[in-house]
Amino acid sequence: MTEAKIPAKKVHGEMLVGISAVVIGVCALAVSLYETSLMREEQRAAVMPLLELSRSYNLSEAEGKSRLYLQAQNVGIGPAKVVDFKVTVDGQAQPTWDAAIRALTGTGERVSYGQSTINGRTIPADRMVTMMNLNSTEQIDEIMEEFERLDFEACYCSIFDECWTTSFSAFGAATEVQACTRSDDSFSE
Repeated sequence: MTEAKIPAKKVHGEMLVGISAVVIGVCALAVSLYETSLMREEQRAAVMPLLELSRSYNLSEAEGKSRLYLQAQNVGIGPAKVVDFKVTVDGQAQPTWDAAIRALTGTGERVSYGQSTINGRTIPADRMVTMMNLNSTEQIDEIMEEFERLDFEACYCSIFDECWTTSFSAFGAATEVQACTRSDDSFSE
């Protein structure tokens, strides 16, 4: 009797080519996904806003006048959508600049000032908004004596809905937050 020989398995060239194509395809897909994530990060960085809240105090002895400006400036490279803004005196929320100045100075007198709305506003890159300006020398002197009791805070988002908060007391440092929402103690001007 003759024994039947079992043929040895051969790897065909076509099979090697097919396996190589699958491996190359998987590698190309991985590289493509990685490059896409890098591009998204670059896009986010290319439109990242950075809002700084500041004050400007000018004393002109020659004119006998003082000026106080409270400002918000977007020093980032993308627009800042201000969703919420708060002003506090001794940690207590104030609805308007008039209320904040009265609480700060302890007077019942109405205050004459100029203001621009910041709540709900989009501030383009390299733009400044003067939120409040005051030209009354007597009130400015009182305000400056008590200024450390005053703080103001903005919650703002990028066009990709990434959000941050910053305040005057934070000296331009922004803290990332999940989202910005208005609340009952939001500023009304």
